[in-house]
Amino acid sequence: MTQRYAQIDQIKIFAVFAVVAVHFLLNSGFYDIKTGSLATSIGILCRLIFITAVPLFMMTTGFLMGEKTLDAHYMARLLQFIVVYIVIALIDWAGQCLLLHQGGTLTDALWGLMAFSTDDYAWYVEMYIGLYLMIPFLNAAWHFNRKKAYHVYILGVAMILFFAPSLFNAERQLLPAWWTGAYPIGYYYLGLYFKTYQEALQQTKWRTWFISFVLIFGWFATTSLIANYHRVFAWTAENDYMGYQPMMLAVLIFAMWLKVPIQPQKPTGHSQKLSIWLANMTLSIYLMSHLTDRVIYTHLKQLVPNVANRLPWAPVVIMASFLSATFLAGITTWLVINPIFNQRKGQKK
Repeated sequence: MTQRYAQIDQIKIFAVFAVVAVHFLLNSGFYDIKTGSLATSIGILCRLIFITAVPLFMMTTGFLMGEKTLDAHYMARLLQFIVVYIVIALIDWAGQCLLLHQGGTLTDALWGLMAFSTDDYAWYVEMYIGLYLMIPFLNAAWHFNRKKAYHVYILGVAMILFFAPSLFNAERQLLPAWWTGAYPIGYYYLGLYFKTYQEALQQTKWRTWFISFVLIFGWFATTSLIANYHRVFAWTAENDYMGYQPMMLAVLIFAMWLKVPIQPQKPTGHSQKLSIWLANMTLSIYLMSHLTDRVIYTHLKQLVPNVANRLPWAPVVIMASFLSATFLAGITTWLVINPIFNQRKGQKK
């Protein structure tokens, strides 16, 4: 049986919550107003943490999938991933039609499945399908040579091609930036590196990682607050997914979490079962949060027309969307997705 890591489950749960949290900034209108108030400053600081959600998901993929090879079972898992996407995207469309009288026709929704636009958050699905197809090749390259120097070379190339341009090309282009859009490969290899050398990681001190996180977060927080003071928040190469800021913070969070002394998980206690259940549903929760966001933020904008006045409602709105998405994802998994897969297993027998 494959070893299950409680830390990885917890990272995935944090990441899916962080996605819902960072989407508050997108859906509330935060990116359309000038910063400078206490609420907007807190928003900038929270963004630094929660923008690591997608990088953390990609790193957990590298950690968990690093030994996978190409076979029929591997491709069947991709089909399951796509089925989950299709089911939830159509529920998202139906929910918008019923609750908001939006979403277009069924024909629009079906074509939107191919364009990954029926659920606006499905860009991650489009990315992941390509990454999933490449994983056997990425793993073959990684395991071609078992020496650490070779792995450091792969990781070094990934850092130079995908993340370093955001640091060194701020004023003038010093590094080639053409490959930055392939940043998921970089995060995948970071996760695989942590899996390969997890014993070495355990020999390091947690305090060292924590101090590094505090110092680096403090640096990024200070520069972000100054750069955006009394301005509309600027999405830049530094703070986007291919930027050095999310990458460095995600690596530090990932490393600190892996060092939490938890034994490999066995599905015994209620808290452990809940953790496994949530971790297994993170994709469903993420995709379903588009529907809950659309409904909740539509009402929020009607009740609180002023963007600045919406910001104090962030904790309530985020928790409402997250819990609603989790409930709907759980019901959908129980009533629709699990029966589909169980029926398919029965047919194989």
